[in-house]
Amino acid sequence: MNAIAPNPPATVIAVLTDLLFATRVSETARSLGLALTCVSPERLIATAEHLTVTRVVVDLTAQGDPAAAIEALRRTTHGASIPVIAFHPHVNVALGDRARAVGATRVLPRSAFTAKLAAILGGQFDTPPKRDLPGTVPLPESG
Repeated sequence: MNAIAPNPPATVIAVLTDLLFATRVSETARSLGLALTCVSPERLIATAEHLTVTRVVVDLTAQGDPAAAIEALRRTTHGASIPVIAFHPHVNVALGDRARAVGATRVLPRSAFTAKLAAILGGQFDTPPKRDLPGTVPLPESG
């Protein structure tokens, strides 16, 4: 009798190098029943190729080049449609502008990302906002 192999669990990939913040993101994902894999920017593509990825969250201040990792993900067949939610310090708008330019679905200041973490991991930020212009800070969304 042939057993049907189960589909791998859907996973959120987090590009984070801050271990304390990674713990917070991991605990929130666990509370939502989500699988979470934390990677460096350099490991994003290789990791995404082997998992069923529902979304990617990216700390734009992570060691390495997170924006280049987003851009590389967008060039892959499997990564072109994966929602990418990136965040940055509110004082560094240029990081957010670069992430938008290379294909991030959403770009938020870190404070908004932290406040909406459960909603973000749960998929409520998977579509582009109606108003997210370069050089502006997105308005916090309700929900």
